[in-house]
Amino acid sequence: MASALLSKLFAITVIYFMVASTTAQFDNPRERCRREIQETELNSCKRFMMQKGCDMLMSFTNHGMRERCCMELQDVSPYCRCDAIEEMMMEIREKMEEERYRHGGYKCRRMMEMAEQLPSMCHMSPGYCHMRGRSMY
Repeated sequence: MASALLSKLFAITVIYFMVASTTAQFDNPRERCRREIQETELNSCKRFMMQKGCDMLMSFTNHGMRERCCMELQDVSPYCRCDAIEEMMMEIREKMEEERYRHGGYKCRRMMEMAEQLPSMCHMSPGYCHMRGRSMY
């Protein structure tokens, strides 16, 4: 009887720790965002941002591309959107450098300004994303 009780107690303890560690993993917002960003590529948004390189207009001129970008962005939780957009811009910068496609700083700053306003243009929150890596352009 004591053996059965110990077995049940051990099983409950194991289950408790499994649930606690899983819950802690999902309760960490940074970890959750990191996973979300890894799972979301925002390819339509990248294409939209690169559509005219750094010399793009400040408004969405291609509505189909805008809609596809907004649909991708909608799949990212509001808490993680700015981090996902900033990650996307870092990838665009790397691609531009690889292709030696770097234009003047002013024009690239316009692309970053547009990225900061991307959620607002898609009518999502947050309305504005301050890019920590803004100096990268």
